[in-house]
Amino acid sequence: MRPQEHVPVSQHDQGDHASVRPAKTSDPAGSSSPHSLLALQRSIGNRAVVQMLQQAGHPWAQPEHTVQRKIPGPNAPDRHFTDDPAAHPEWPLFHTLMSDAGFSEKVIENLWQLIVGGLLAQEAINPASADPSLTPTERRGQRDNNSWYLQAVEMLRENSGFTTSKMALWSGGLDVCEYAKAKGFTPMEFTRAGKAFNALEYHRDWQLQGPLWNILSKFYVEQATGPVHIFLRTYNPESVLIGREVPRLQQLQQIHPDVELLWHPLYTTPQGHIQEISRDRKLVDDSSFSTRDECVAALYSYLQYHHDESNQNAGRSYDEMNADLANNISH
Repeated sequence: MRPQEHVPVSQHDQGDHASVRPAKTSDPAGSSSPHSLLALQRSIGNRAVVQMLQQAGHPWAQPEHTVQRKIPGPNAPDRHFTDDPAAHPEWPLFHTLMSDAGFSEKVIENLWQLIVGGLLAQEAINPASADPSLTPTERRGQRDNNSWYLQAVEMLRENSGFTTSKMALWSGGLDVCEYAKAKGFTPMEFTRAGKAFNALEYHRDWQLQGPLWNILSKFYVEQATGPVHIFLRTYNPESVLIGREVPRLQQLQQIHPDVELLWHPLYTTPQGHIQEISRDRKLVDDSSFSTRDECVAALYSYLQYHHDESNQNAGRSYDEMNADLANNISH
């Protein structure tokens, strides 16, 4: 989807306009792609499209783990705003942050409509993905096949929304993300568009936005052209980082030899300072390993031999290590 013209979106237009030039469609009630629905929004208005699809009982879309993110609080929006995206309480903040990042009005409005539409579309996708006949991989694939979110990512690609030359991935809590940024790297949350996306709660139901973050994280790692630094305070073999992001980077390494993975094992001291673990199990300012296994071995070794159980700042890492080791032993 490429924006073609600008039609302002405001809280005063009652959602009767979309800022995307539509493709012609001959079967409005029988199509639920973002292209066709945005075409209908342009011709008959957002509210009318929603009412028509609800009356027709339209499924909206046919297509375990999510990236780490702050869970929405009790004051997060609990309803959809597809009939009037600008009425969403976070629209002003999104608009301001994206404007400050240099995105055009047209791009900001189109992205917001795709996000809001994607939240509602996900509500239909998730139950379909619960089919017990599907494998876990197939279920994840269905949940992450939200065409609204995918088109938002394409727009971000066209506008260099998540591009960085100092890519960083992380696991083990949001302060690890802040640590990576303080070290001079750029986690997805601090890219040009990532700052805006990370500032919002979107909807109270996390399951509606989890797939958005999975799609964004996949897109983010696909931008890698050089070294990628991975900051690891906890190791979860079932995480998106290990299960999806790293395998995708390993595929990219076959195309871009400069995509080198540098792993940093982390530990948080009783004083709350994050430090890196060296090969000889010392806490230092900088320490990286060329393989995941070396990094995890250093992390586990430090937790086993040097962790003080009274240090609650590292309690999660210690508990997850023990759970992972117990799980490996039992299997």
